[in-house]
Amino acid sequence: MIANVVGSYLDTLEEREFDAPFIALLRALGFWDIHFLHGSFEFGKDFIAKGSSDGIVRQYAFQTKAGNLNHGDWRRARGQIDELRTNVLAHPSFDKGMPRQAVFVTTGRLVGGAPAAAQDYRSHLESMGELGLVVWDREDLVGFMSSTPEVGLAGKDEGELLKILGQIDSNELDEVALERFSRRWFVISQVAGLWRSAIETATIANRLRRSERLDLACYASLCLVRAAWVCAHGQQPPNNVSLAVANLGRSLFRHYALDLWERCGEEPPEALDLIHAHEPLTSFVTYPVRCTRLAETLGLLGLLELETEEPTAPGIANYLVKFRTKNPGLTHPISDHWAVSMIPPALFLTRSGRKREVESFLLDLVRWTGDCYEHNRFGLAGPRANPEEEVNHLLGAPFEHVTLERRPESYISTIVLDLAAVLEMSELYQLARNDFLAVDAMSCVMEVDDTVSQYLVDASDLNFEPNMEYKENWHPVDRWKVAPHHSRGPSSYYLSRIGRIWDHLALSIVLRDRHFPTTWRQLVDTKAEDPNGPSYQ
Repeated sequence: MIANVVGSYLDTLEEREFDAPFIALLRALGFWDIHFLHGSFEFGKDFIAKGSSDGIVRQYAFQTKAGNLNHGDWRRARGQIDELRTNVLAHPSFDKGMPRQAVFVTTGRLVGGAPAAAQDYRSHLESMGELGLVVWDREDLVGFMSSTPEVGLAGKDEGELLKILGQIDSNELDEVALERFSRRWFVISQVAGLWRSAIETATIANRLRRSERLDLACYASLCLVRAAWVCAHGQQPPNNVSLAVANLGRSLFRHYALDLWERCGEEPPEALDLIHAHEPLTSFVTYPVRCTRLAETLGLLGLLELETEEPTAPGIANYLVKFRTKNPGLTHPISDHWAVSMIPPALFLTRSGRKREVESFLLDLVRWTGDCYEHNRFGLAGPRANPEEEVNHLLGAPFEHVTLERRPESYISTIVLDLAAVLEMSELYQLARNDFLAVDAMSCVMEVDDTVSQYLVDASDLNFEPNMEYKENWHPVDRWKVAPHHSRGPSSYYLSRIGRIWDHLALSIVLRDRHFPTTWRQLVDTKAEDPNGPSYQ
């Protein structure tokens, strides 16, 4: 059964979708010093790595292709294959003095006349005494990914993976179930299973992409980043496996988020276009959810592009500003589950020099929150509410059959106040605080120390404050620390100290009920009191 799952995964891959999983596979197979080279100056090599076989350490070079290759495809690939075998230009880590091995990898099969052509090519190389060529095709990859001890998906607990894949196919999987499943990807302080976790993530994300759930494919990638740091928390430097798997999670997220970004087009859709994409009767709920999820994903992507100095960041920033103008659903989150969705776009636009637009964005959130908490309203459901609870709190007040007690806590108000504080928006801060007090919207905070508990849904040392008190007046001396949790929490967290701020932001998106203002501050303020520590990328 697992072999069929892996085969289906390989059959539906886009070419570059396999890059991050292939790195995980190489590491699980014992290769090291792995580098991804695909681009204009790859010289036939998508990847290079060192590996040992028959007691000999070799310098490997890999060229990867997606799908079946017929005779014409093989002939077109011959030039790259010859470069793969003979060209020693690659990367500073490419050791020209080592014995070399060229490997041509396809996620499909050689079909038609391609097998005979490949056999003839290898025979020719052998007769000439030249460097040979190894071919890994679909069946080799299925074997590696299904049964290799370090990474194989087949095993006694494969049923849970099959269940998740079934839920995807039946359109029943949500992020709550996905987060719960992803907890099996880590055992605290143990890294042995992380390579398998990376392959599982890639398989799940691919199936989600095929089901038109790119948002959940991105979310699964963030869950892998979380798993990597659970297994490395506190280590300086972090262990190599956790660092590599965290990078793989980021690569997977970027791949699927860029796919989503490419589908957005040059101009954001109008509100009615998004509304009509779903059943009109459910659009009160589906429309704002789609808006907030898109902004969350693009905000995270934009921050990642800024970190790696990619040229796409300005376009994403412009798109988000236009999207907010056209779509009021972005500032109408249906529950506190979506409060953290506001963090990435606000920080990304601030970093992109669009602070005025961020202030206007937060002001709209203040108005929305006030409307939801004014008299005779139930308030909004909590960060871990199910869809029924979200809908009942949002829409149930006028209906007699909906009997709920008013929920006074508001995590959205906390996010707004903390963003206003960190970004030093003094006028907005004071207006928001007064408005929230006027409608009895109590700012709630989940506090956690710099321990492994920050990555976990349930832990003994989590502290929930249902009504955090914020200072009445803003004063420049305080800078941004205007509430108790700004001062009594850690001055910095492990991930920010090792230069992985983006990963720490991603943690809030995974868990939905906590955030880390000190990390935000380090992101937006180069003069923050937390000095830059060593960066592990």
